[in-house]
Amino acid sequence: MSRPHDGHRSFFPVGNPFRMILPRGAHLSPKLTAVLTSYEDGLASSLRKLKPEAASNVLTLSWMKLAVDCLSELQTKIATLITELELPVSDWDEKWVDIYLNSSVKLLDICIALSSELARLDQGQLLLQYVLHVLDSGNQVPSQEQLKRAEASLKEWMELASERSPRLDNCLTALQELSGNLCLMKVKHSAKGRVLMRALYGIEAVTVFFCSVLVAVLSGSSKPLVELDVPEKFGWSKAFSDLHKAISGELSSQLSRGRVAAVKELEKVEVCARQLLALTSSAQLELEEGNASLAHAVSHSKEVIMSDTTTAQEGGLEDNLKLAEGISCEHEVIMLHSTEGGLDTTGTKEDANTFSHTEEVIVLERTSDGGHQDDNAKQATGVGSETSGLERREELLNCISSMSKSTEEFRLGLDSLSKRVGDFFQIVLTGRDALLCNLRISGGIKVAAEVRS
Repeated sequence: MSRPHDGHRSFFPVGNPFRMILPRGAHLSPKLTAVLTSYEDGLASSLRKLKPEAASNVLTLSWMKLAVDCLSELQTKIATLITELELPVSDWDEKWVDIYLNSSVKLLDICIALSSELARLDQGQLLLQYVLHVLDSGNQVPSQEQLKRAEASLKEWMELASERSPRLDNCLTALQELSGNLCLMKVKHSAKGRVLMRALYGIEAVTVFFCSVLVAVLSGSSKPLVELDVPEKFGWSKAFSDLHKAISGELSSQLSRGRVAAVKELEKVEVCARQLLALTSSAQLELEEGNASLAHAVSHSKEVIMSDTTTAQEGGLEDNLKLAEGISCEHEVIMLHSTEGGLDTTGTKEDANTFSHTEEVIVLERTSDGGHQDDNAKQATGVGSETSGLERREELLNCISSMSKSTEEFRLGLDSLSKRVGDFFQIVLTGRDALLCNLRISGGIKVAAEVRS
């Protein structure tokens, strides 16, 4: 027997189980379910492809290029999904239109900032190419003038590379607004609208995260990184969470060190530039010291030569006088002996020939000893400096070669990424223009219908 205060009892003591199976709102047809599942599976597959083997690989231009390619692919897929839904813009809710237009205009601003930073880095390539052109002397060591010109351009490039575009700082505000407004809008009476909102939520979440990574890497700061927690009910949530964990932690730890260059290709160029700058400075110093030593040696040689010439002239004069005196005395003796006894002068001639030969031998011995002494001096002072000079020459030439390779790698990666960002900008802009055009057409149709009525 029921009591008056018991009230109405439900047939199901724990609530209606059919409400859990069939939630409030429009029910998705098998066709719409297949369209949504295909879209979310494709999104999950794209995210899994972007998961790097090592998180540090995210700091490369090649990975950033793949990320931008993924964003472009997602924009194309969302356009295909809208076509498959057969949901004309005239049936869109105003809130849906506002979400798309607001997010797209912020995304365009971010693309402009990224393109500006990439263009600034590309301008620095002109300085690097000039440095390599100046130092291009084949296998010969560049001259002192070449080294000075290369050193000045290297310093200018390093100052340019250490700067950051102020537009990247503006991206931080745009990313925070996009992540703050990121939510799954509830749609009650449109099954197609529910599919569209889920698809837009997925592309916005991935786009915000990828853009935050690109801005963080190019700015060398972890501040732009966005933390997102995607609900598990989405088919791509696990792939997104795995990628987010693999990237965010590594980037936060590396970018918090305050390094000048976060991009690996740019960092390689900076390492070569610092080494080349040090080598050019030391090479210039050696050339200056070598020129000074050479000038001093030439001056000293001139002094020695003049001194030896003077001494030789004075000594030769004295010897000539002594020799003249000896010859005259000997001539007197010979004449005396000849006068007294008629002595034979054959012995005297032999003595004179012997004296002349002895003098020639002494001169040759002196010349030979002097040559040996010069060779010993060269071996003692020249071999070590010649070896060290060859090592420094090889080090400089190897550094120039490494600089050329790293610069070319950086240039190719920069060109490729710049093109991808430009293509993504055009895709977003085209989609935005198409939406606005459809809104104008649908608005004109409505006005015409109202006028007719």
